[in-house]
Amino acid sequence: MSSILIKNIGTLVTGDIENPLRDADSVYIDDGVVRQVGQAIDVPSDQVVDAGGITAIPGLIDSHSHPTFGDFTPAQNSLGWITHYLHGGVTALISAGELHLPGLSLPPPPQVALSLALLAKHCWNNLRPSGATVYGGTLLLVPGLKEEDFDAIAEAGIRLVKFIFYDYSLLPNGEAGRYVKWAKERQIKVKIHSGGVSRSGVSQVAGFDIIQQLSPDIVGHITGGPIPMPEEDVVKIVTETDQYLEICSSGNLRMTARLLEVARDQGAFRRVLVGTDTPGGTGVIPRGMLREIGFLSSVAAVPPPMAIAMATGNVGRAHGLPIGLLKEGRPAHLVLLDRIQGSVAEDALDSFAKGDLPGVSVVITDGVIRISGRSQQTPPPERPATIQGG
Repeated sequence: MSSILIKNIGTLVTGDIENPLRDADSVYIDDGVVRQVGQAIDVPSDQVVDAGGITAIPGLIDSHSHPTFGDFTPAQNSLGWITHYLHGGVTALISAGELHLPGLSLPPPPQVALSLALLAKHCWNNLRPSGATVYGGTLLLVPGLKEEDFDAIAEAGIRLVKFIFYDYSLLPNGEAGRYVKWAKERQIKVKIHSGGVSRSGVSQVAGFDIIQQLSPDIVGHITGGPIPMPEEDVVKIVTETDQYLEICSSGNLRMTARLLEVARDQGAFRRVLVGTDTPGGTGVIPRGMLREIGFLSSVAAVPPPMAIAMATGNVGRAHGLPIGLLKEGRPAHLVLLDRIQGSVAEDALDSFAKGDLPGVSVVITDGVIRISGRSQQTPPPERPATIQGG
């Protein structure tokens, strides 16, 4: 694997919400890992990227996606959607369940749910569309699963399970609580579909009371996917729990602004995650993560470097993944971007602050340059990076 030196970075965003900016203009990558971050790094490299003063951020992580067959989604009958998301700066996607499989009965029988998760995990272990990483194989929790099923998914490397179709009238029998216990004992994260019913019409409605009883790690699309729980329930989850608060492009914009207001008052920005909840009824939106960061920055008044952290480092931490931070020792997933031609913004961060879309110039995953010059899914950046070597 070749080495890469990125120089002349204008602003470096770390993805760490506690320290979102770093005084550095250079990044050295070798063998797929960020080895050095600093000022005027000068080491021999196979490729040299001259950032030309533009902004570097960690690769965006879509906290809530619905992959099915490779780079094809039957939900929208679309080819190449993951590649298009990569061109929108998304270097990794986390499956919230491969539930759009044509002909899949909902809710699926327990052994079908288990088999689907194991098959999806196996396939995504061996496939990276255009270099993007998909963390697939999320187990959809339904009645009738056994503890040995949790052993099986843990052995396969699955690290996420999800309540969406579980019949909450069964909560008094204690089975769902055992699922949470078994998952957490195996370092598997638990997510819940929150709010109103989904496009399927089969998902279960979940507000504060259900979430309090189950105590998941991540409250999926808390501001709607597509509609949220009552506002007072959203506020109580922010103020009375320590769970991660996932917002998605598919949700309610007013509730998203309200969530950020409460999270700011509570000092809870480190708990906020960003995803898209696509493909699905909302569509395929390659620029969805960028647009969500822009909304958080320009409407909800979240400083752009912190909004980026909600879409990178926060997601990695919530899911126990090594990605999401642009720092030494981490996998080299990063994006170079700038204001687009004609924007009144000064740079990419100011673009987000003004509600403008930035232009993606370079995308790197696993230490390999996947996109260079400009993205196919954003307008041209004002100052595209240039590459020598390779």
